[in-house]
Amino acid sequence: MTTAQSDWGYFAGGTIHIICSSHNDIAWFDTPAATIAWRDEKSISPALDRMAKKPEVRFSMENVLYLLEYLERHPERKAEIHQLVIDRRFDWGATYNQPYESLLSGEQLVRQTYLGRKLVEKLLPGADARVYYSPDVPGRAMQMPQILAKSGVPYMLISRHRPSLHHWYSPDGSRVLSWSMGQYGMTQLFRRELDGLLPEVIEKVQAELDQWHDDYAQRAMPKEFAFLYSMDYIPPKDFDALIDAWQQQRQQDPDMPDLRYSTPEQFFDAVAAAEPNLITHCGERPNVWLYIHGPAHHHAITAKREAGVLLPAAEAFHTVNALLRGSFAGYPEHQIAQAWADSLYDDHGWGGNNGHITDQVFREKLEAARDQSRDLLDDALQAITQRIQAASEQSVVVYNALSWPRTDPVQCTVRAPFSAFHVVDNDGNTVPHQLRSAGNGVDLDICFVAQDVPSIGYKTYSVVVDEAPVNKQPPASVQISDHSYENAFYRVKLAPGGIGSLLDKTLDQEVFHTAKFLGAEVFMLESVGNGAGEFGSIQQPSAEADFERASKHQPRWHITDSGPVYTTYTLQQEMRHCLLVQNLIFYHDIKRIDCEVSLYNWDGTRSREFRLALPINQRDAQVAYEVPMGVVEVGKSEVEGRVTDGPVYWGYIDESSEYHGGSQVGIYREGPAYLDICKDIHPREVLNFASTSDANFGFTMSSSVAVFDYIDPTRSPAPYPVLQPVLLASRKSCHGKGNWYVQPGDHHFRFSLLAHESGWSNGMRYGMQANHELIAVSGVTAAPDADLPGELSFAAVSDNNVLISALKKAEDDDSVVLRCYEIEGRDAQPQFSFHFPIGAITRTNLVEEPLQPLETGRDGWQAAVGHHAIETFNVTPG
Repeated sequence: MTTAQSDWGYFAGGTIHIICSSHNDIAWFDTPAATIAWRDEKSISPALDRMAKKPEVRFSMENVLYLLEYLERHPERKAEIHQLVIDRRFDWGATYNQPYESLLSGEQLVRQTYLGRKLVEKLLPGADARVYYSPDVPGRAMQMPQILAKSGVPYMLISRHRPSLHHWYSPDGSRVLSWSMGQYGMTQLFRRELDGLLPEVIEKVQAELDQWHDDYAQRAMPKEFAFLYSMDYIPPKDFDALIDAWQQQRQQDPDMPDLRYSTPEQFFDAVAAAEPNLITHCGERPNVWLYIHGPAHHHAITAKREAGVLLPAAEAFHTVNALLRGSFAGYPEHQIAQAWADSLYDDHGWGGNNGHITDQVFREKLEAARDQSRDLLDDALQAITQRIQAASEQSVVVYNALSWPRTDPVQCTVRAPFSAFHVVDNDGNTVPHQLRSAGNGVDLDICFVAQDVPSIGYKTYSVVVDEAPVNKQPPASVQISDHSYENAFYRVKLAPGGIGSLLDKTLDQEVFHTAKFLGAEVFMLESVGNGAGEFGSIQQPSAEADFERASKHQPRWHITDSGPVYTTYTLQQEMRHCLLVQNLIFYHDIKRIDCEVSLYNWDGTRSREFRLALPINQRDAQVAYEVPMGVVEVGKSEVEGRVTDGPVYWGYIDESSEYHGGSQVGIYREGPAYLDICKDIHPREVLNFASTSDANFGFTMSSSVAVFDYIDPTRSPAPYPVLQPVLLASRKSCHGKGNWYVQPGDHHFRFSLLAHESGWSNGMRYGMQANHELIAVSGVTAAPDADLPGELSFAAVSDNNVLISALKKAEDDDSVVLRCYEIEGRDAQPQFSFHFPIGAITRTNLVEEPLQPLETGRDGWQAAVGHHAIETFNVTPG
């Protein structure tokens, strides 16, 4: 069949890429096991069979986890896949899976590319993976473009974003070329531009190209256009007849663009080669689906966050131990790699069909990662402790995994002496300690404040039997009553249900504004909605229906523990759906307040949410919070404006595939419009801390949860910030057969509070330290050849604005990798110190590919670290 020549305008003589893909979650369609089988039998195997029959066919899958799953089922097809990837016919995404980016720690986000692109290069030598696929999640981490670009991944395929080709920048200036077709299912499910007889297809394709004409022309883009033919769990589409008819028509119409099978990488390469003047984005796109992870899966996400803290520490101290031994023989490389993979396993598809099974699988993976990380860390610290000359059955060695010296409480178990004892530091100075529990008669649990524990290092303390009286009382300078507390830093008045007044004595500032909420008051709201779904704005909770606050019940605080180190106040209150138990812990000699919240016997009532209120006495406050390898300042660090101008999809569904079961035919659907200005979206995802500052003072809250808010949720919001960690939410999966995320049982949360000089950077380290606790090793005796001193730093960095995120064995040899990032937005020239002799230093990219040799001394080096930059160095031991 032939048609008359048509006017192809700007795209005359160009190329139209047909990109066949299949969007997949790990599960969602069904359980992980059932979905793996479906993905094999309905997507990947049929794609391989089509490519074997027709050399022109291309296909793409979105991440490397699906490759690993497939090869486990079909090892006999590895060589076939290898050749197809080499030939650029089968494209695999460059990350392990498709995560909620700002849920992950910085190192977890980097390891997505280790278990993505780098693993592809190892598994399929000569192959590469250069496209990051994230077509489903309506959110973007501020540093993700930098992580991708510095991992050798120049391209990003997204959707739920206005149709465009654009450059997405991180604040350091790194960028990726990004493409959105609006919504990944438009071509397959709604517009169906490539379905029908040739004249109809030409008409629909030209109509689509007309919408892009002006943008392409104004930005000097090449005549390269792509249709992404993708939808959930679909098989490869056969466009052979269309392409054949199209090519025949081109013989009569020389301006007609070429039409061919392609991959995202090939399309991106064609666009990038022309160096067009594209739209630019920079910054965080706050995730609209954040209720699905931390609030709706508290236990699982807590395990994920704990693994994100423990794993880098385990990696660092195992690396130190290997260097002390002079060999990486015995380094637990496989166990560490498995723990990283487990900590990343959950993707964006919690819930779904048989979601209770999927959620349990995710939770088990994350808890396995946490438990393995803890065991690995314990093994490394035990081994290092045996090398410390002062180690003995009476010693307590306190380890610090962070890259600066710190003073913090440490909890440990010591062998119980049969007489009075003191804790002394390495210089013999007595350190006040407090008994936390009587233990089991053999061991005692104690707490003391460890002073100036070195960066990525340790400090040794000892338990000394001494008949001299042991002070078990708080310092005389501290004033304590049933309803008030005062030390050198704070004057506190407690009120039924919370803190009535918190005066910072050094700043002379009242910290809390308690007209609506008390400080550290727990409250419950109605929380109707889903975790994720086809909505454009976060579904906000309501204080209009089932609203309950602790102060309504007038619960009284009681002193439950008081001694030389801290005093604990406890309240207990039976709420409508759980028993609330809350502790406030005031440390006498350091400026620190801990707030512990426990919800016991939560009954799983649907559509409810718990929060903790911290109403900050500030006007015109700047809210800031930690994200992976950076800090977002609300109103400044987000993507400018909104990301869509209307619904991302619309039209009549005409899909009778096996996946859809034919039930959707002829139904008009209109998708979400993400019309919120990005800076106005709330709540937000948070890593270790959130902060708020005005001209008078700053306040920082460490967070054990993944989501927080800062806007009063009641009908008439307060004009001051109300920091609110979101403790728990019982919402429902948006899948028609999905489960409720009710989470009955006991839940425990912990936050640390600090008032400080104005500016989030003045509370940043405090917020991180509270979640990266000092670790004590006790009762380990030194080996005969022990030669380490009682106090030592293994690695450090001189500048306060540069933080070390990883110290690890290199992936490909027995050298060492150190990664750092600049967090305050200031260029730096830090000096890195290293306890071990250095032979050579090489700057690498994030996946350890060499870039540039650097000058070095025997025990350190200096290197430029630009503002917001993430830098990686390979250290060859001398």
